[in-house]
Amino acid sequence: MIKNGQDLSLKTIFLLLLSLTGLIWFLPHVPQHPIWERLQFFLILLFPIILSYKYFYFKKPLIKQSLVYLGFYIVLSLTTFVIHIWQLQWEIANPNGLFEFKVYIDPLLASIPFNDGMWLWELSTPSLDRFFVYIYIHGFVFCILGLCLYYLVTGQPRKILLAMFAGHFLQYLLILPFHFWVDGHQVWYIQNLWYGTNYIDPLLGYRTVTEPIIPSLNHVFPSMHTSIAIVTILLALREKSKMIKYFYTILNIGIIFSTVYLGIHWVIDLVGGALFGYLVLKVADKIMDVDWKETWSAVEQKTLTYLEKDQLPMPNSPIRYFWWDDQ
Repeated sequence: MIKNGQDLSLKTIFLLLLSLTGLIWFLPHVPQHPIWERLQFFLILLFPIILSYKYFYFKKPLIKQSLVYLGFYIVLSLTTFVIHIWQLQWEIANPNGLFEFKVYIDPLLASIPFNDGMWLWELSTPSLDRFFVYIYIHGFVFCILGLCLYYLVTGQPRKILLAMFAGHFLQYLLILPFHFWVDGHQVWYIQNLWYGTNYIDPLLGYRTVTEPIIPSLNHVFPSMHTSIAIVTILLALREKSKMIKYFYTILNIGIIFSTVYLGIHWVIDLVGGALFGYLVLKVADKIMDVDWKETWSAVEQKTLTYLEKDQLPMPNSPIRYFWWDDQ
């Protein structure tokens, strides 16, 4: 509910939605230009947030805390992006994997019946292709951020941290072993390589021509698009707003579907991605349940027990254990 005398009338909501629609409509139409398309997609994510206005909770301390946590989210998301680029560059220099060990799973993936999702490709139309490429490219980046903005305007700052851990940061860290030691290629690439077909890269025009993009074709299991989409769905289903629940659930089911429809992921990649996302969210929940202030106090106390008695300060003298005790 809206607090502190803040009231959004239906007229205000209508004007916000109208302005948002106009802004999206008049954005420069540059085909396959990620910057404008991502801005457009991000603005679309604001619709369900504005329509959930009755759950808005404006309270200054919560807003300030939410903005700080949102800053953490953005910084850690950019950090994971840098880690990802570093990892791709490392793979170019070390094609045989970490410690010269790598498991090649292409034969296994191709041997599972219906695993290539070719049955979905029969539904392909230019319009569907365009739609699924659109949500595949931009949904991976912005869906969790959209939820964070909803948490900000509804006075739920701790959920921003939960989304930060579960949505990107922990996922990028925990998936690194698969990137270092598991090698499996995208479906369209294998179809061309093994069966002499001529399928076009579905993300042609979005992939960069720089070297780090090459190893990304080798990372299919588990599907990280699926794992992040599963986390987004599970987080959205925890909210009271039906608009948030329905919009983010349907959108992210579409993102999961797109990975097979576009010939990028194998069906088994989706199963692995869903399980991976569920487990990462559980880990993030555990992290958020910990009282870190109390835990740190316990660590300080345990550290104190290891100090020699003759190193302890004299009675009534100030005790300093760490450098920040002077602050």
